Amino acid sequence: MKPWNVVVDGKQYEVKAKGSSVVVNGEKVKLKNLMSKKDGMWKIYELPLGPKKAQYYVNTWIGGVKMAMDGVDCATGKPFTPQKLPKWAYIFFVGFLALAALGGAVGWLMAIIGIVASTSVSCNENFSTPVRVLLDLGILIICWALVFGIAVMIAGAVYG
Repeated sequence: MKPWNVVVDGKQYEVKAKGSSVVVNGEKVKLKNLMSKKDGMWKIYELPLGPKKAQYYVNTWIGGVKMAMDGVDCATGKPFTPQKLPKWAYIFFVGFLALAALGGAVGWLMAIIGIVASTSVSCNENFSTPVRVLLDLGILIICWALVFGIAVMIAGAVYG
């Protein structure tokens, strides 16, 4: 992962993500030693950089990290607000969990893939809410159809 280069009061800081730690100007800092809070699918750590604090966001559901300072994404320089999973997305998660419960190992695999894909789509504010709902519904239908299709193929091979 590419490091973040941040300037605070004229001093340069290079911050690199490294597992359960961050490396600031060559000095390793364990995340568990930093103040943190949970916000939806994000765990937010306060990372002191000189007199300021950066927010180090770790996505606890699908991985990934972001770093922001004063509401600005340190990687892009654009305003940053953490993505939040809309409450309606949990309805689709129930469908994926039902698939996992009924579909065996293939069902579990498709449920995990579906939840990751659905989370990504649900949080993508580039699409309107109705489009995101329809995309999530499509993902759910495709996952169910694949598991059902694989079950029919296996049954045909065994009993055919």
